[in-house]
Amino acid sequence: MLNCSRSIDIHSRFGIPRIAFISVVTVIITFLISFEVFRYYSNVPFTDKNFLIFIVLILCLYPLHKLIHVLTVLPYLRHIKIYKLMPKSWVPIYNIFLDKPVRKYYFCICLIAPLVTISTICILIASAYPHYGHYFMFLMALNAGFSVMDLLYLKVIFFYKRGQFVEEHMNGFVLLEKNCKPDHISIG
Repeated sequence: MLNCSRSIDIHSRFGIPRIAFISVVTVIITFLISFEVFRYYSNVPFTDKNFLIFIVLILCLYPLHKLIHVLTVLPYLRHIKIYKLMPKSWVPIYNIFLDKPVRKYYFCICLIAPLVTISTICILIASAYPHYGHYFMFLMALNAGFSVMDLLYLKVIFFYKRGQFVEEHMNGFVLLEKNCKPDHISIG
């Protein structure tokens, strides 16, 4: 039996405009820092060839981010729920959540997986093709912006010590802990 330890609604707690602002600032700062570090270690001149491929990669980045989330929760495939964040908008931004409690640490790995995976891939490809390093540093920064919501979830989960399980809902998540007390006590 699991008891609710804490219920958290990230959207109402931080607000969508604030989350969007934090996301944009994250993209800008991440790009500036990663580009300068990459430029410091690479003496190769950048090129703007294959710009259309770069645009296609930008358009594919968000679905790839969500796909990595889905792949990390593949053992719970039948419990995955998907809904559109802004139903009346033309922008296809979806939220994926599990309708079943999962261990807290597994949930944290699932949250951080797209950021780590895509950042690693971008760094490796930028190292292999330094002429296009600025493209991949921007893709990495854009993915960091997509990951802001995941990092906010992660922050709340890490700083709240109680609860061994996490259950997501459309508007947020619930931290759950096992009930150690038996429901019925029999004497005699």
